[in-house]
Amino acid sequence: MPIHSARLALLLALFAPACGADGDPGDSDGSATTDGATGGDTTSTAATADANGEAASTADEPTTSVASTTSDGDASTTSPASTTGDVDLLPPTDSAEQLEAWLAAGAYLTWPAESQIHASAGPHGGNVRTFVNPALAESLAAADAMHPEGAASVKELYGDGTDEIVGYAVMVKLAPDSGDGDGWYWYERLNATVYADDIGVNLCTGCHGGGSDYVLTPWPLQ
Repeated sequence: MPIHSARLALLLALFAPACGADGDPGDSDGSATTDGATGGDTTSTAATADANGEAASTADEPTTSVASTTSDGDASTTSPASTTGDVDLLPPTDSAEQLEAWLAAGAYLTWPAESQIHASAGPHGGNVRTFVNPALAESLAAADAMHPEGAASVKELYGDGTDEIVGYAVMVKLAPDSGDGDGWYWYERLNATVYADDIGVNLCTGCHGGGSDYVLTPWPLQ
């Protein structure tokens, strides 16, 4: 019996380390779990970095878009400016009806003009006020002997009053050479009577012949 007990004790002593070794995989698993957690942290960090990268990319895109829009806006703003300017519309000379409609629309009111209504010093009589288009204004200012094609003037006729326009006298140069006044279109209406509506009208050229290339209006405008 004592010998059997001694052998049993020896066997137990030999197997004890083996049982302790069985616990190592558990510790190893624990380490694996810890590593897994660490790996999870790495993945989370990478995801955060990706998210930050996407956020930075997203932030950059609106900045570029705004700059582009601003640039387009500036170009759009500058483009109308480059094409914007005073349009020197000529009075139509095809018919009295078209001319009267043009006069009624008041396009000539943007032209250089005499400062006020005054008594006529010419053949029209009554009170008048004269407007000259930019082409004629430049030519008069330069004291040109011949005015350019496209020079034009509109004279408002007021009769004896100053409150109501009762007629118009219009002249438009249609050719570089005035000839004997045939290079000018002439129009005059007083109340309901039209006295001129053609080129080279003798009634008009006879009086205007003494002016600077048929223009009697003094410069600078008074």
